[in-house]
Amino acid sequence: MNYLRINTLFLTFLLSFVLTDSTTNAKSGQTFEVNADYLIVRSAPSPEADIIGKLNRGSKVRIFQEDSGWVQTYFKGKAVWVSSQYLSPLQKEEQEVFFPNGLLAGYTIVIDPGHGGKDPGAIGQNGIMEKELILETSLIIAEKIRESGGNVILTRADDSFVSLKNRVLISNQHEVDAFISIHFNAYSADYVGGINTYYYKNGRRLANIVQKRLSEEVSLRNRGVIQDNYRVLRDNKHPAILIELGFITNTTELATIQSQTYQDNVARGITIGLIEYFMK
Repeated sequence: MNYLRINTLFLTFLLSFVLTDSTTNAKSGQTFEVNADYLIVRSAPSPEADIIGKLNRGSKVRIFQEDSGWVQTYFKGKAVWVSSQYLSPLQKEEQEVFFPNGLLAGYTIVIDPGHGGKDPGAIGQNGIMEKELILETSLIIAEKIRESGGNVILTRADDSFVSLKNRVLISNQHEVDAFISIHFNAYSADYVGGINTYYYKNGRRLANIVQKRLSEEVSLRNRGVIQDNYRVLRDNKHPAILIELGFITNTTELATIQSQTYQDNVARGITIGLIEYFMK
């Protein structure tokens, strides 16, 4: 996989005047704003590293790594480093406005809406069928990925039945960079809730990153990452994960996961996770 295939500019960079000094505590996944008149962008976390360009005051950047006072972000589609002392964290509401477009250009992701057709999946509170909520959420996820430049293959785009074998074939017959199966959970006790991500073998790193980003974007309990041999994971030759996005048997949780806000946040978390996965 070529990690430098990203080819889209998501910030406009102009040279201003002189640097001012400040400090910040950079955390992976946060969005920051440049608080200096200009900020040098380097190829590595070192003052001796090659200069790639400059950021102007007010430029917004999302951080993915930190190394001894330096943080990694993206400039003209490439992973770069800047000094963290010239960055200020944005407030939560400001962070939600900013989303890096174009960073998934050149990548193909399979979104696999589970169940469908004759297979309704789990039946939740108020008789809601898992397959319906899955499809609604999956289409929003697919759109967010496309907005970031990614190519999306859907294993189903309507209420049709697709066998597990064919879901895997769709993935294995294409040049795919990641496979994500979307599900909602169910349990006999209605108080059980939360989100978790499954992987088999080659999806472990993807699972950890996506689960972490999802847990930052939604308020449901983080149930962690679990290894399992679901067929869509086990027989997939590409990095593959299966995400359970909440329990439809939990009345309180169901109200949350049916909301537009929740589904938008899920799409955002998965997309940010994919960007981070491909960039590292």
